[in-house]
Amino acid sequence: MFSLNVQRGVPVIAADAPIEGKALWVPAAFLCLLSIPFGWIGVFAPVIWLGLVAMDTARGWKKALSFIITALLMLVVTSGVIPGNDHILLMEPYLHNGSEIYPSFRPAKAVIALTLVLYMLVRPQPLKRKDLPLMAIAIVVPIIIGAFFLEFQPKLTAAIALAALLNLVVVCIAEEGFFRWVLQRGLGQWLHRWPWIPTVIVTVLFTYLHTGWAVSLILLSLVGLAGLGYALLWQLRGSFWACVLAHWGVNLLHMTLLQYPG
Repeated sequence: MFSLNVQRGVPVIAADAPIEGKALWVPAAFLCLLSIPFGWIGVFAPVIWLGLVAMDTARGWKKALSFIITALLMLVVTSGVIPGNDHILLMEPYLHNGSEIYPSFRPAKAVIALTLVLYMLVRPQPLKRKDLPLMAIAIVVPIIIGAFFLEFQPKLTAAIALAALLNLVVVCIAEEGFFRWVLQRGLGQWLHRWPWIPTVIVTVLFTYLHTGWAVSLILLSLVGLAGLGYALLWQLRGSFWACVLAHWGVNLLHMTLLQYPG
């Protein structure tokens, strides 16, 4: 199913066959099992999977509709409308000096993240050396600016380490899957002559959907700055994993170096 090619000295893994037959239905059947631990939330996993497949295999208006439906499915799952999406706390939180770090996750984001990871195994997205400098900029800029406004609090405990791991494998993958792989990629295909428009739209939406977490105007501005960095990284490099790792890099340094509101 996969081929390893070398393009300009950079190894690139790419799928050389369409997603059909077992490659389509076996993962969908496997994802049905998520309904066992996650209930009604897990039921949406195979549907989101089919939406991701349709985004890359459909044509014309069907392709556009698949982006819209997949985005709406992700929003509905994470909105709290579906029962069983309360935080699952795995360890006592870190609560000190105004920082609140919870080693927890929401089932909805876990389901979306697992579905995306499975999809990326079928449609691998390469991370290239050229991505690294832009990733570093996207990580460092909001942290440096944040250091001028947030209290410097270097810290690392078992709870923080677990929270950081969950942030990578659940939060960052799920959020970048929605904002970059579905929303910004879809808008970019329809507005390819004006790539800045999807970047601005997605950055504004990213900031707005974090208003419940960002408790102050300063923190919300930093969220917007970080979101702009991820959006620009996608616009310039189109790398899903680069955006995921940049997102995690910002969150990790925020957790371990600066005051972190719960």
